[in-house]
Amino acid sequence: MRVTLVYPFYGTGRRSRYFPFGLAYVAASLVKVGVDVSVVDMEGDDLTVESAVDRVVASSPDIVGFGGMVTRYRIVRDMARRLRELLPGVFIVAGNSGATTLPELYLKRCNLDAVVSGEGEATAVELVAALDSRREWREVPGLAFLDGGELAYSAPRKPIADLDSLPFPEWDLFPVENYIRSMDHRQKTRPHMEVVASRGCPYGCVYCYRIFGRRVRRRSPASIVGEIKTLADRYGIEYTGFPDDLFTSDRDFVLEVCSLMRKFVPNMKWSCIGRVNLVDPEMLREMRRAGCDWISYGIESGSDEMLKRMKRMVTSEDCLRGIRMTREAGIHAEGSFIVGMFGETDKTVAETVEFCRKADITAPMLYVTPYPGTEIFREALEMGLIDDVEKLLESMDAADRLLVNLTDMPDDELIRLKEWAQGVIGRNYLMRRPLSRIPALLWKHYRLKGMAGLLKDAKEIAAGLPDGGKRRTVTS
Repeated sequence: MRVTLVYPFYGTGRRSRYFPFGLAYVAASLVKVGVDVSVVDMEGDDLTVESAVDRVVASSPDIVGFGGMVTRYRIVRDMARRLRELLPGVFIVAGNSGATTLPELYLKRCNLDAVVSGEGEATAVELVAALDSRREWREVPGLAFLDGGELAYSAPRKPIADLDSLPFPEWDLFPVENYIRSMDHRQKTRPHMEVVASRGCPYGCVYCYRIFGRRVRRRSPASIVGEIKTLADRYGIEYTGFPDDLFTSDRDFVLEVCSLMRKFVPNMKWSCIGRVNLVDPEMLREMRRAGCDWISYGIESGSDEMLKRMKRMVTSEDCLRGIRMTREAGIHAEGSFIVGMFGETDKTVAETVEFCRKADITAPMLYVTPYPGTEIFREALEMGLIDDVEKLLESMDAADRLLVNLTDMPDDELIRLKEWAQGVIGRNYLMRRPLSRIPALLWKHYRLKGMAGLLKDAKEIAAGLPDGGKRRTVTS
């Protein structure tokens, strides 16, 4: 059986590229059992829908599998419909967060044969084997499909207990150099590739969908560091990171990873995603000794009221403390922020602005977006705030546009409030060290978006001026 895996594109132009680990693990699992696998990577190769369709057809597949988050739904739909016309006998399947949470929509609107729910490695191997031997594929656990036009499921599949049993991602089937040489999250082009160290997150934030569940499963530190060393030896990477939902969820695990990194990849620099209530000075110092130079914290809001509504299980003071400890350890602390939660007001946004001033931090502020499978998605549906789910999926991108307004204020008011807050946060941050920070910011955004990036900076700074944002009732 010939399998072609398709990774839909996320964006175009100068930007960071994020390697498709989900598909790469599926590819590796299929290759391990002798399946003939090819990949059409729209993101890595900057392919249009038309050129991607041509590549899929040229690969003469028996099975086509789509990956990609729910934000790429429209690409999956358009390509799958076209491939159904060009390759009528091909079995077409999709996985990842969108297909898992909205299987009926994907099956019907994308004209798919099946959807893989949750983790795809074992399901993909068994599905290909069943199709190859002409056995009843609907008995493979972990699938959703249509039976007489109605949604049906096979038996649920248990999560993979031993992540070390998975082979390393099949990097060479992808345009791996395009990822390694792209800009990383710091807008630097040092050769880099991330490594997945764990799956799952124990927390219940209302805006987050956890495709890997709430039980954290970790690879062994030896396997993780072995993969990093393999990447360094094979591709010459000098920077890595852990895109896990929560790398710092277990202190002993982190310390053991750090110990092995100092021993086997002593010159490797790296980053991770952390949680402010799961770090401490000693652990941070050990992370710094092992090469960690960047931690991204999901802060989301400087308002305790909003943090509680989001079920973040931390306070704004916890966030300040975590950022300070990180900096004191010599590690750069990055934060993410969202605006537009249920109950958001001028006051709560102003509290976020004040938090950023105290923390001396800046980051793009995004809109709260109700992604399928999240608690706020269900609430928004029940309240009638989403009248067309497919239309919402078609509009999803980088959360920098307001798609669903969960607040009590009009859309234009929320947009102005967000632009005002972003402008003030940025201005406060830049003016604390203007001679170093302003040139660095301008260069960063010019590299990412050219003159459009500089114009965006100017607009945001203007929006944060007393008259520019027209938010005189709110002060920072």
